[in-house]
Amino acid sequence: MKIDIHVHTRKIKTGDAPSRNIEAEKFIEIMKNTDVKIMAITNHNHFDITQYEVFREGVKDHCQLWPGIELDVFENDKRGHLIVICNPINHEEFDKRVKALIAEKNVDTFTCSIKEMVDSFDDLDCVYVAHYLVKKPNIGDEELELLGNQIANKKRIIKEATNSISAGIYISHGHNSIYGSDVHDWDSYNKESENLPELRLPVESFEQFTLLLEKDEATINTLLNSKTKENVELVPFTVADKISLEIFNDINILFGSKGTGKTEILDNLSKYYNDLGYKTNVYKSNDQHLNEAFDLRGSANIDFSTLNIDECEEEIQFIKQVSEEDITSISKYKQHFALEQTNKISKNLKIKDTILQDDTIISRKLSELNTISQKFNDFLTYTRDNDNLNDYIDLELLKELIGVLNKILFSLKKHTEDKFIEKTSVKMLNQIINLFSTEIAKKTGQPQKPAKTGFAEYASNRIKIEKTIKKILQNISKQIEPIEEYAGSLGEKGEIFCKTNLKIQDGNITDSAYTPVKQVRKTPQKDFAKSIIAIQRSLYNNNLFEKITELNAIDGIETINSVSDLLLKYKHFILNNESYSPSNGESSMILLHKELSEDKEIYLIDEPEKSLGNDYINDVIVPLLREKALLGKKVIIATHDANIAVRTLPYNSIYRLHDQGQYYTLTGNPFSNKLKCIYGIHDELDWKEISMKTLEGGKEAFGERGKIYGN
Repeated sequence: MKIDIHVHTRKIKTGDAPSRNIEAEKFIEIMKNTDVKIMAITNHNHFDITQYEVFREGVKDHCQLWPGIELDVFENDKRGHLIVICNPINHEEFDKRVKALIAEKNVDTFTCSIKEMVDSFDDLDCVYVAHYLVKKPNIGDEELELLGNQIANKKRIIKEATNSISAGIYISHGHNSIYGSDVHDWDSYNKESENLPELRLPVESFEQFTLLLEKDEATINTLLNSKTKENVELVPFTVADKISLEIFNDINILFGSKGTGKTEILDNLSKYYNDLGYKTNVYKSNDQHLNEAFDLRGSANIDFSTLNIDECEEEIQFIKQVSEEDITSISKYKQHFALEQTNKISKNLKIKDTILQDDTIISRKLSELNTISQKFNDFLTYTRDNDNLNDYIDLELLKELIGVLNKILFSLKKHTEDKFIEKTSVKMLNQIINLFSTEIAKKTGQPQKPAKTGFAEYASNRIKIEKTIKKILQNISKQIEPIEEYAGSLGEKGEIFCKTNLKIQDGNITDSAYTPVKQVRKTPQKDFAKSIIAIQRSLYNNNLFEKITELNAIDGIETINSVSDLLLKYKHFILNNESYSPSNGESSMILLHKELSEDKEIYLIDEPEKSLGNDYINDVIVPLLREKALLGKKVIIATHDANIAVRTLPYNSIYRLHDQGQYYTLTGNPFSNKLKCIYGIHDELDWKEISMKTLEGGKEAFGERGKIYGN
């Protein structure tokens, strides 16, 4: 849940922008479109109780609205801004106190001392947010110490930073810190709200918020207990080292020195969840390169049927096996007519001179009828056997459709039978003609008259070869759209994709980057395509079958039986539409991003920070981890990186400690700032101190970096 503790809803001071003014209707609409669940209205030296009550009523179902004011405080001869946020139950009294403090003074020049402010508001259960360091005009450490000495609870003081980085550094030094929008233009608030801080624990009231500031353990445990979690019993080392862990449906961090068993715990968690039926594995940085993960050199999993290209398996088989159809030689006619027909019976048998019947058209019609019948039969089977159709189509209508389909199939069956009888009759007639002609020739010694010239078969064969070659070439020449698969983000550099270029070898592709998709060598692919083109050029030449013989003589021709056997791929990465070779570090970035982008219930990640820059972890990985947490996923990470271990504000931190020859497992969280040994055999530790020591090299080293950064 996002929180905004510094919001302006009215132009009060002369220097305020008019765009700070906002009407109730617009305010309510904007708030409903953001993830802000807690907001404090803090106008300069002013509190508008009427506006507050109207706004609060309008957004009550969406977020908590707290009353506040941004005061000009003058102390130690300098002016600073200090926000006072009051418990909402006291907002009416708060309004009276504001009016009494400001009175008739000019809001542009108004100032008050810290004591005057404390005397006015502290008994109303308030939180104080001070502009700090680079947040101008600021309240210094001396003034904050004075404030702390005068209020009832100094843990109610929060230092306001300018951004998340500064706030993170203050928090790591043990200070309560936050930042708000300080909105100047409400038209841009939706966008600005995306960068607001997020409360990891679901605060339901102002009282809970103040208890969190005080790190009240009972409150923290109550809030944590409302989160989904499970107790997991593990034996990652030996039976004697059995450990019990609470794993939240959120971010769980494993940290500790090298060699303390973090990886073993992750591996054991993977086994535990696999035994429960989940498919889990531990992601380990640098286990593989991006090229291996996307299998750039290996086979491509291409579903050829989706490419709208015919495999031409029957056509290729036909071309390989086709032979020339013989034309009846003129000499056979000469032989027949050279001898005078003397046999009287033979002269009277006219059947021997009957021309054979052509059954080509009948065969084509019969094949066509079989295809149509199969289509209708498939549709009938689908309609009859698909129970889901009853949910969308009236039962009587379905019955009517099935009846019509059965009638159509019956009619098609009758036509098929008629054509089959017709074809069979022609076949039998031709057989009889051939038989009589042969027998008469035997008895008379006169060569039989050829029953047909053979030219129709010769021409039909050549035409079929032409159509077959044309179909193969049409499919070989088709262009295929490249396939792009999202690989991951390189942060500011851009998004990287794995692009698979696909081509069918047409005899002209020589680019060495392209490799066969199937287990086929490139040379037979190229020779096959060239041979098909050569056959096309010789379709009506005498050397046609020489070219077909050359096709069958290709070394490896047996491996090419379809158009998909000619498929080539070039798989590579692109960035901003240009070819790109990721470095080892970038490979680690993308693989981790890919792991976290997959939809899983459980993520087990071992030292994801290896080879990654802090900016990438901070800007890309941490937001991804938070996103998984919001979705209720289990994320368990072993890490040495403070950005991951601290900035994710994990519900559960599991610390592995090696102390005086013994290993201990302690658990805790940044909210209570405690790490407790799970079996109570080691002293309680300070979460913040241990985090800085283990993850940042100690408080002194971290402090030095803070000085370098100027925070």
